[in-house]
Amino acid sequence: MNLALTLEYLEAEFYMKALESGVLAGHARAEAAYMQISKHEDAHVAFLMEALGDSAVSKPTFDFTAGGSFDPFAENGTDMDTAYAQLLALAQAFEDTGVRAYKGQAGNLMNTPYLEPALQIHSVEARHASEIRQIRGLEGWITGNMRGDGMPEATQPVYDGEENVTQGGVDLTGLTYADDLVGDVTEAVTQAFDEPMSGDTAVAIASLFIVSEDM
Repeated sequence: MNLALTLEYLEAEFYMKALESGVLAGHARAEAAYMQISKHEDAHVAFLMEALGDSAVSKPTFDFTAGGSFDPFAENGTDMDTAYAQLLALAQAFEDTGVRAYKGQAGNLMNTPYLEPALQIHSVEARHASEIRQIRGLEGWITGNMRGDGMPEATQPVYDGEENVTQGGVDLTGLTYADDLVGDVTEAVTQAFDEPMSGDTAVAIASLFIVSEDM
């Protein structure tokens, strides 16, 4: 659960800084979404800190430029349009990571009091991800391992593995129902099932934006 807390710390601070930056001015839908999502992430942090008690990790120091690769808050001379695009792209990457990371940890939470609230948070993160993706002009779901137009190449690890078409040992593209599907069966199958993300992968992604941590 400390991995979840670290990701929630990251998201909570990101949305807070985004709202304070002024980059969202003039983008009513995005600003409204960020305001609401910010409240959700704060609630997630508060819950996880309380649930973990003395074992909760401290909040890391974050660098949302990822060492100078981004300038989502327009703090280093980036024009507002570019900063806004980066702000949305990073939000998508963070939310899509969160969805997969919670799923990846579900097995570790079996027979613990944390499983149900983790699943509750997971579904809300999925709603966040869908909203951000649609604000960016994308579909609300992931197709294959495609990160979507305008997403930096550095975000590709968020989507690797999503091209899987086998669930529970069953190749879904080989079932008879697929004959009745319109369009690319493989794409539809990858859209229908989100894939879990390992803790190591989630940590590696989050670490791109962490300067110091206590994990």
